[in-house]
Amino acid sequence: MKLFTIVTPLLLAAAVSYSVQASVESPHSVGLALSGGGIDYKGKDTDGTGVGQSYLFYNYQFLPHYYLEVGLASAEDVDDWKCTEHEQSGWDCRTDNDHFSLDVDNYSQDSLILAIKTDLSLSKRNSLYAKAGVEFYEYELSLAHNKLADESGAGLYVEAGWQYRWDNGMGINAGVQHHDLGDLERTSATVGVSYSF
Repeated sequence: MKLFTIVTPLLLAAAVSYSVQASVESPHSVGLALSGGGIDYKGKDTDGTGVGQSYLFYNYQFLPHYYLEVGLASAEDVDDWKCTEHEQSGWDCRTDNDHFSLDVDNYSQDSLILAIKTDLSLSKRNSLYAKAGVEFYEYELSLAHNKLADESGAGLYVEAGWQYRWDNGMGINAGVQHHDLGDLERTSATVGVSYSF
């Protein structure tokens, strides 16, 4: 999560301080998106809480309204997940106030994502977007320092949302993404910044 605290302020400062230029028309863009949500593992979930992800991506526009996206994602539990073992009832896992049915106290994931993105213009600067692609992942779930799952493979990545781009190339976006990684699924709300160059 150090990436959140280091990169985000730098990108936001660049977006605010960047002077307005002529309209940028380039097929290249880079960006950073941050997302939060929960995981569902084999039908048990964290009730939508406690997982944060940083996603660094590059887009190349190969046709009008169509882009190839390559990205690196890193996710982990960001709330203080605590599990207490009870002799009769087993484990009780929760964040500060929320109980969840998945008996884990640590989650981490790294992924490489290859996707196709398309957009639908609403105005000069506003558009809706959708992405779909393959996610090459590796994740680990553990409880009391004992690994419950250590999986890797290829899964499905989809995202949809809204984006806005200024004439200077800076952009923002907000959306919802879903990761289908076999036994594990994750749905998150996401916000990001990007730059077309």
